[in-house]
Amino acid sequence: MVAAVRYRAATVIPLLLVIGAILASFLASSGPIQWMDNGIFLADASQGVYFSQTLGPLDHPLYLFVTTALYAGFGPQVLSFMNSLLLIPLAWAIYRLAKGVGATTQLALLSAAAAILCHCVFWVSTKAEVYLLHVVLVTLAYMLHVDEKFRLGALQKLFLIGVLTGLAGAIHQLTFIVLLPLYVQLLWQHKWRTLMTLPGFALGFSVAFPGVANELRAGVGLYDIGHRYLIGIPDRAAEQSWQGSLFRFDDMWHEKNSVMLLMLSLIGPQLVGLLVFPKNPKLRLLWCAAMMNFIFAVSYNVTDRFTFFLPGAVLLSIIGVMQLQALLQRTAAAALVNASPLAAPVTLLAVFAIYASGAVNLPTHKEALPFRDDIHYFMAPYLRDRSAEQFVLIYEKSAPQGALIISDWTPNGALRSAQAAGVLQNRTFELCEEVENIDTYLKGPGAYLARTSYCGTIADRFDLQTLPLGYELRAK
Repeated sequence: MVAAVRYRAATVIPLLLVIGAILASFLASSGPIQWMDNGIFLADASQGVYFSQTLGPLDHPLYLFVTTALYAGFGPQVLSFMNSLLLIPLAWAIYRLAKGVGATTQLALLSAAAAILCHCVFWVSTKAEVYLLHVVLVTLAYMLHVDEKFRLGALQKLFLIGVLTGLAGAIHQLTFIVLLPLYVQLLWQHKWRTLMTLPGFALGFSVAFPGVANELRAGVGLYDIGHRYLIGIPDRAAEQSWQGSLFRFDDMWHEKNSVMLLMLSLIGPQLVGLLVFPKNPKLRLLWCAAMMNFIFAVSYNVTDRFTFFLPGAVLLSIIGVMQLQALLQRTAAAALVNASPLAAPVTLLAVFAIYASGAVNLPTHKEALPFRDDIHYFMAPYLRDRSAEQFVLIYEKSAPQGALIISDWTPNGALRSAQAAGVLQNRTFELCEEVENIDTYLKGPGAYLARTSYCGTIADRFDLQTLPLGYELRAK
């Protein structure tokens, strides 16, 4: 009787952590109006275009299809909760994957809770972003490989893994890095039968075929399409490409703030998972995939490199919880395993509280956004941030209907997603580097500049009349 009660308690506590983590994501959601590319994703979903017209490095065909369908069926509010909803299948996939590599029910649930509360996973869950749907598919691929409870033949499993690879590949190129260790093992185990993944991949990737067909009709070769999609080069002779951002270990110190943002995802059992090499062969497979993802993400020279680390964070959560249990099971600290998923939120919220009190200063973006506290926005995703919505609601009072609103990329996402959500109707939005015919608007409803940051050429050409938020342009 006592043993049964203890077993139930050992299972219920981790389960409540998983449920609480998912509910916390809904409460912390940034809503249907968001900054930068998160807002652009919401706005693109409202256009009613289900298939990408091209296949470039910034195209995410499957994500576009899913978000467009969700917007058409349920509207912007439900769409803004999509990633929070995706935490439910992600938790199930993590649970099954952890069980497949030898975890008990308790440890599998703790792994799911640790993964969801991990900084990068939780941050992405509160935004409109491509990486959560992607990590669900990648996790399912590994789960299908290691979980022996699925009563499928080898060829059926290989086909389904191919489908999941194609679906994930139709979202992001990171797929081919994270799943490389899996395919090496599949090739070792199944030899020529691994080719069965190819028709599965084609089926999963088919949502991207309309974009490929459009590129072919435009005269772009199939090799060049693939080359550009994978590493972002419009043509092989181009000097600038995404290749310049890959494996930039030499620039990590200069970009130490964005590197530190990624390191926040190692607070908790994830750090143990990264540093302690597992003995279990199945865990070694996950560790190799996580390490490849970590090396890629930490050296990828972009500001939001932490969003590229979701697959690694999920896999390290499983490894870390199991390793932590093995290290502590014979000590008085064994109960700490149950609390390990809370390490990240407790630590980050404590640091944020100290920062908010004024006791310490932390680095922020040199070009501040109105209403947005960068430390809150990036470091403490467990607290809801609606700064983009505040910005838009105030801005709506300044720019009348019919006006032109010019901005850089970050406010543009907020403005466009606001229009998709029913705010700022009958306004035209343009990026600073693309805007034309400003004079036409000066003679009519007016032209407005959201901020001068990254828009120096516009600010130099016109007189700026300061408004409560932004500027009105006047002819010199």
